[in-house]
Amino acid sequence: MTIPQTADIVVIGGGVIGTSIAFHLARMKAGQVVLLERKHLAAGSTGTSSGLVRMHYDNALEAEIALKSFEVFGNFDDHIGGDCGFVQTGFLRTVKPHNLERLKANVAMLQGIGVNTWLVTGDEIREMAPYLQAEDIPCAAYEPDSGYADAHLTTMGFANAARRHGARIFQGVEVTDIDLNGGRVRAVRTNEGRIAAPVVVNAAGPWGGLVAAMAGVQLETTIMHHQVAVVEAPPDVPWPHLTIIDRLHQTYIRPETGRLTLVGASHDNYALTSDQLDRYSESLTYETMYRVLEHLCARMPAMETGAVRKGHAGIYLNSADKHALLGPAPGVEGFYCAVGCSGHGFKEAPVVGQAMAELITRGRPEVVDITPLRLTRFEEGEPYQAPQAYV
Repeated sequence: MTIPQTADIVVIGGGVIGTSIAFHLARMKAGQVVLLERKHLAAGSTGTSSGLVRMHYDNALEAEIALKSFEVFGNFDDHIGGDCGFVQTGFLRTVKPHNLERLKANVAMLQGIGVNTWLVTGDEIREMAPYLQAEDIPCAAYEPDSGYADAHLTTMGFANAARRHGARIFQGVEVTDIDLNGGRVRAVRTNEGRIAAPVVVNAAGPWGGLVAAMAGVQLETTIMHHQVAVVEAPPDVPWPHLTIIDRLHQTYIRPETGRLTLVGASHDNYALTSDQLDRYSESLTYETMYRVLEHLCARMPAMETGAVRKGHAGIYLNSADKHALLGPAPGVEGFYCAVGCSGHGFKEAPVVGQAMAELITRGRPEVVDITPLRLTRFEEGEPYQAPQAYV
């Protein structure tokens, strides 16, 4: 398929954020929307996302984004069309002992904005989930409605909906440069030719810093490497078990189709350089595998008789304050960024896409105010800080 020579808006990046933005722009009749993906849809961070869908945050802004996005995940066919693979499992969030008062304050905050959540004690956890070892949990946050969704299905759902509204999506097209003139965007250059466009949206995930640099914009970001183990659960583990972010063991746990369990090894995350973007290890190391299995069995003792099926690794982009970079780039008219989601992009994608589309077409986001996540906040001395951040 030949790429067009002109477009009204070009979105760079075919992950869940980029496809959500393209869908919302097309739905809002923003003109000819073209999405460019250098490999295939969900080839980057989205493809290795563990897909947790929950609302617990230590700040009201991201909690609101997650809450409104949750409504989309739970009713995906009505809002977008198709199936996102959402499975309700219930969600548990533990924190380290010195964060317990912050946990209580955050649960109160979440309840105040409408999240269905409450505190549970170790005894209550054992009652609802006797397969969990909870002796070390004085209390935790519980969300009965939360769970996980399928990252590939979600991305394809947004992409198909974008196409239905007239957006054009091109895979295997790599952006190689961005043309500027007079302080504004004029076109993108690709391996398939040039597309003139007055608006370009950078939704390139871990490659977002490189794409921004093409427009002369420097982002303070860090590329993070993350590993996940996949374990076959033994018959005596109830199914589906709870989804858990277990900060006491620096892991997260969620069920997967086929009586599998995904275990994220947050304790072994490490930074990459930009020249490693296309040559990082996509495998689970033996060292991390043994460590993550030890932590899994400490929380779910019955998993000791489970079998490791496989593992994988992926990458994501952190911003300097570990919150998304959303909005227009300073000094370059027509260039917008939606990157640096710091591992939270999947669960926030429905509303991030809508907010970005509203900002581009209407001058301001209406679904939620994303101004605190503007790109200029660091040079303005206003990094986004949660009132009750977990440390």
